Amino acid sequence: MNQLIDQYSDEIVQIFGEASAQLQTLPEELKEQALALLSRCYPLDRKDNEGPNMISYLLPYWVGETLGSSIELCRELAVGNVYGMLSFFLLDDVMDEKREVRRSLALSTLLNQRFLEAYQRCFSGNAQLWVCYHRYLAEWADAMYREADEPMDPRDPGRLARKAAPVKLCAAALLLQAGRAQEIRVMETATDLALAVLQLSDDWTDWQEDLPTASCNAFLVLLRENLQLEASEVLDESMVKRSIYREMALGEFSALASGYADQLSAMKDAPASLQIFSSSIAQSLQSKANEIRDRYDSLLNDGGFSVYLTING
Repeated sequence: MNQLIDQYSDEIVQIFGEASAQLQTLPEELKEQALALLSRCYPLDRKDNEGPNMISYLLPYWVGETLGSSIELCRELAVGNVYGMLSFFLLDDVMDEKREVRRSLALSTLLNQRFLEAYQRCFSGNAQLWVCYHRYLAEWADAMYREADEPMDPRDPGRLARKAAPVKLCAAALLLQAGRAQEIRVMETATDLALAVLQLSDDWTDWQEDLPTASCNAFLVLLRENLQLEASEVLDESMVKRSIYREMALGEFSALASGYADQLSAMKDAPASLQIFSSSIAQSLQSKANEIRDRYDSLLNDGGFSVYLTING
């Protein structure tokens, strides 16, 4: 994953710098929160050198490279996508009741306006782009609405990707600009597969935090299926840990991510960097599953199994 960050480090400095400068014009009471959120997403200051959702601001470059788009256009859309990323982060947190509602909704609205303005500057007269935008927004809304009522399906990449659907707008915009509108659906499928892998990885990382609303988390949904729990039965932390460390549940989950990444890799017209992004996330999940299995086997062979179970459920 670091190779993707390193390859675009100069562009990342520029797009985050532009976003930071433009955020200085926000109302004073919202500016500090916006800049703090932007800083949290800046990958070059992070020890892991990654950053959450790099696909949001690097996808314009990945798609643009396959189409021969100008770097200036890719950069403009990348800055717009930074605003979109921050806006939807805030909305997601509000729905999860992690942020103060009034201030966050106000800031999200302003950031979303800047997201749209970036696209309007480049594609103001392209009606087809805004048809795509409304479709992606409807997909996002459907994902947020259904999240409360229907368990997430780890075997449905389209649904897994919907929470991040607006990120696909840059790909549609660049294809329309290149006169290749007929390829939008194929690019949407490719992007959905990458977003599905990312969502599976996020759900593995967040499973403890998501336990109170387990149906929203694809990993926990898969565990409930495997444990054959009734709707009235509660999935608790000890049950999850037993599934992870005794039944090797992450192995099955990582295989789903690898399957989506393999599908994307087989798409000859998909951006190469998008394929690398997806494969690296899937490989990271598989490595973690292998690590758990190897540690289990080692402790079992060395007689430390009882201690292992005491620590891990």
